Amino acid sequence: MDFLEEADREIAAGNLWRAKEILHGQIKYSAYNIGLFERLGIVLLQMNDLVEAGKYLFLSGVRKPEYEEAMGIFLKKYEGKPHNLFHRFPRSAKLSKISDYPEAVAVKLRKLGFTDGLEKVHGVTPTTVGSGGKIALVVSLFIVLTIIVLLILGIVKLFEIVF
Repeated sequence: MDFLEEADREIAAGNLWRAKEILHGQIKYSAYNIGLFERLGIVLLQMNDLVEAGKYLFLSGVRKPEYEEAMGIFLKKYEGKPHNLFHRFPRSAKLSKISDYPEAVAVKLRKLGFTDGLEKVHGVTPTTVGSGGKIALVVSLFIVLTIIVLLILGIVKLFEIVF
């Protein structure tokens, strides 16, 4: 079953909390998905969670009068703090260039002071696909192996002293 159909079924059954869980869980595994952001925003609106609804409705790029209040509350919360605003975006919404966002989102981000080189503005580090995870893995393995070698050397030295 498609996750959107499952979420719709839960909404129809009055289980907004479950629909929220289903949709929110999909954000972790999806690329930037306008429809998913809007759907989650609508569920959050129905739950009266205006700040979170505003975040996802803003990111969807869809502009409807019924979304304005929630988006305004979300944006007002981070007024003058664009780094904090960007930090609140889910990983799939931390794009490297403003031009990669839907037009309505890109226009607002530019008005807030962001430029197309997001990583250079306000210390923001957008999510990129790179070798950072591989480097961290190599460093971690090196540290673990060093600890193991030192433990073995310590045990050998202990046996030399005792025997």
